[in-house]
Amino acid sequence: MTMKRVLRIAAVQILAFVGACIPPCQADEPVVSLFADMQFRGGFLLGYADPAMGRKVEAVLKSSPSEAEPVWRLCQWATQYSLADVPCTRSLNGDITWENAGKKVVVGVGGDLVLDIRGKAEYGEHVRQAGESWPHLLIEQDATRIHRLSDLASVDLAIDLRLLSFEDHLPAGRFDPGLHAAQFQLFFIVRNINPDSPGHNNYIWFGVPFFDSRHDIPPAYMAPDAGKKDATGKFIYTIDGRQVNQTPMKEGTWTRIQTDLLPHIRQALTTAAKRSYLKSSNPEDFAVVNMNLGWEIPGAYNAAVQLKSLKINARPLPELSRPDSPNSSLP
Repeated sequence: MTMKRVLRIAAVQILAFVGACIPPCQADEPVVSLFADMQFRGGFLLGYADPAMGRKVEAVLKSSPSEAEPVWRLCQWATQYSLADVPCTRSLNGDITWENAGKKVVVGVGGDLVLDIRGKAEYGEHVRQAGESWPHLLIEQDATRIHRLSDLASVDLAIDLRLLSFEDHLPAGRFDPGLHAAQFQLFFIVRNINPDSPGHNNYIWFGVPFFDSRHDIPPAYMAPDAGKKDATGKFIYTIDGRQVNQTPMKEGTWTRIQTDLLPHIRQALTTAAKRSYLKSSNPEDFAVVNMNLGWEIPGAYNAAVQLKSLKINARPLPELSRPDSPNSSLP
């Protein structure tokens, strides 16, 4: 028997021993949700219309005073119609609604959510000009679990979406695709969490587009956050909508999206570093630390989406596969 064959057999025996020492139930950590209350039972911390107020809370939107503090923030930046003083109503089937002239938010008894924004009321006859802010209606939450991207096998997104309505109220002949749109999308903040890394605490916006009134399927978009006074200037990397959905969102039709976003996030870091927005693109330095999901409407559009079955899960790598594991170099 040759020495090469002896070494090969020995390596196989070592790996078999290592595998036998790790029970299957412990070899991989379980899939974990990066965010809490994915059926929106706890209500919302309502932010101010003025983004300069940061995370200060204008009101707490809950269906019952006995509920715990909400984990979701409801952002209504640049609106003229705050939900702060709007009482909730409960339908006969148990749905909870907050509604005024500018927007409606419905938490369904089955765990679904409706985000309905009324750009016609917000803009009236005014046509948005360059540099002007635009109304938002979105939900936001910090991650409850922080995992370095290098420790993950996947970041799995699952969501069901249905466009309930879309109306264009922009005055005839005034449409400018660089200024006016209705967009429904998901964004992650992917931040450098390594204090020993260059660019610690720097971050990018990683986007997943679902609906854009200018396109059947939203295209990719890569540029610094800009267009209004409070823009962050951070790099936005939005993937091509075809990466998650090949079918245009049409009114009344449910769309199921289920995909692993981790390869796209890694590519976003690489692209941001090549364009000098990041000093490091090492996945060991970065983690998903925040998400937001909802509407931005720089234009007089009325639009509503219903969503359900939202899941954003991380699947950690087996311990032996992680870059900092003492056994990660095993064959």
